[in-house]
Amino acid sequence: MRRAALAAAAIVGGVMVAMIIDIMLARRGIGLVGAWQGILRSGGKPLHAALAWWAITGGAFVAGFVIALVAARISWLYLRSLRWVAVAALTIGLAAIGDLVPPAAAEAAVHQALVTLVALAVAMVMAGFGAFFAVRH
Repeated sequence: MRRAALAAAAIVGGVMVAMIIDIMLARRGIGLVGAWQGILRSGGKPLHAALAWWAITGGAFVAGFVIALVAARISWLYLRSLRWVAVAALTIGLAAIGDLVPPAAAEAAVHQALVTLVALAVAMVMAGFGAFFAVRH
């Protein structure tokens, strides 16, 4: 039961980190949809597409690994009240970062949502792998 809770926390944390990375890349003009559409039209920037996907999935893997490793090694018995403070700070931080993302154009909103959903699903799997490698014995 404890391993499952650690894995779930690491996966959620990894997906949150992937969301943050996706927002920061979009803020810098490196969008998942734009990069792939450029590749398909043979005039794009394959390096930007690879950077976006690797950054999102790699960030999720590392975050899942670190979260599971720290949660498995530290006794949280005396730090229970600190969890609520951490959750509140994370929520406020995600809300502030979420306002930074530029809005998608109306014709590209559906494609952006689908590509982001796929990227977050891949990030969830990678965070799970990171958690698995951190807590295996």
